[in-house]
Amino acid sequence: MRRRDFLKTAVAGGIGASLRGVDPRRAWAQNPIKIGLPTVLSGGNAQYGIQAKRACELFGKEINAKGGILGRPVEFIYEDTASDPATAVRKAQKLVEKDGVKFLTGTVLSSEALAVSAKCPEWKVILMSTINGAGSLTAKAWNRYFFRVNTSGPMGARAVSLYLAEAPMKRFFGLGSDYAWGRDSVASFEKQITAVKKEIVGKDYPPVGTKDFASYIGKIKQSRAEACYMALPGQDATIFFKQAFQFGLTREVKLITEILELENMKAVGEAMAGTIGSTRYPFTVDTPKNRDFVKRFHAMHGVYPDMFDGETYEGLEWLAQVIQKAGSDDVEKVIAAWEDSSYEGLEGPFFMRKCDHQAVQPGFVVEAVKDPNYPHLIPKILATYPGDRVTPKCRTEEFA
Repeated sequence: MRRRDFLKTAVAGGIGASLRGVDPRRAWAQNPIKIGLPTVLSGGNAQYGIQAKRACELFGKEINAKGGILGRPVEFIYEDTASDPATAVRKAQKLVEKDGVKFLTGTVLSSEALAVSAKCPEWKVILMSTINGAGSLTAKAWNRYFFRVNTSGPMGARAVSLYLAEAPMKRFFGLGSDYAWGRDSVASFEKQITAVKKEIVGKDYPPVGTKDFASYIGKIKQSRAEACYMALPGQDATIFFKQAFQFGLTREVKLITEILELENMKAVGEAMAGTIGSTRYPFTVDTPKNRDFVKRFHAMHGVYPDMFDGETYEGLEWLAQVIQKAGSDDVEKVIAAWEDSSYEGLEGPFFMRKCDHQAVQPGFVVEAVKDPNYPHLIPKILATYPGDRVTPKCRTEEFA
């Protein structure tokens, strides 16, 4: 072989060998679509971060088994915010600047979401809410990098108010946790229930993390309210329900909650039977898509999905759909693809309004009931309202 031919063969062989040495699966995995979760994984609100994480685990397993999004795997990166807004901002910034995340989700407290959302225009990343209830997030505090897939607090209050408009109860007490979501929900409920000629006879706002609700229970009893509308998160709600039963409040006053959670039903037990409220996602909703989701979720995690399991999964599925539609994970292209888009959720049809990035979706009122087919209380659907009846006017907390 002549020297020139030898060199050509050697070079070609070297290139071929180097290409054969690259595992295409490794090359694929080196360029994932990253989704960051600055969420609560410790403390009294950890049940919400755990739900978001469970939904991510199921979604990630399923989407990556199908080849990912745009042929790229999806990777989730978790950071514990411990329910602190300043920590949430710091952890979100780390996810963006160090980990290269373009999409954030999983914020738990609305105060955390408000703080993180305010930084998103600077970071040029999307914050997708699947949990946060404060109406202001899609009203006075809105920016174009924030999308809310979930039902908001005012939307939950609206569903409950529509249901109670036909109920005989006329006197209500409002009890909301002392931060954005709790105060927003009580204010929205008060406005809507007084509009149908019913009365708010008292209001109070216990701090997040309250362990002793005796004084609040006393005020509710003294108010002679027929029902108590409450917006308390996580462990706070569990403690309140238990103490309300111990102090006999539930014999005198109907408990109505802005979010009726499976986790609280499991923790409190039969003492919560008969409690009614709105729900962001009831696993008992009877659609083919949801029935299939519940089976897959239970097979993976051994439990039935709670509100934020369902809503986080819906948000991730919708986000994947719009990234695919955009043909890119470029944030500006994804925003354009998401605005005024439709999605068939677990609960029914969703529509993402361009004007405020609030998802229009069905609203539910449910009751905690015993069912022999389940090891704990479940949410029985009492009423379903179409999205246009339970979604506020654009960038407001007002309803038509």
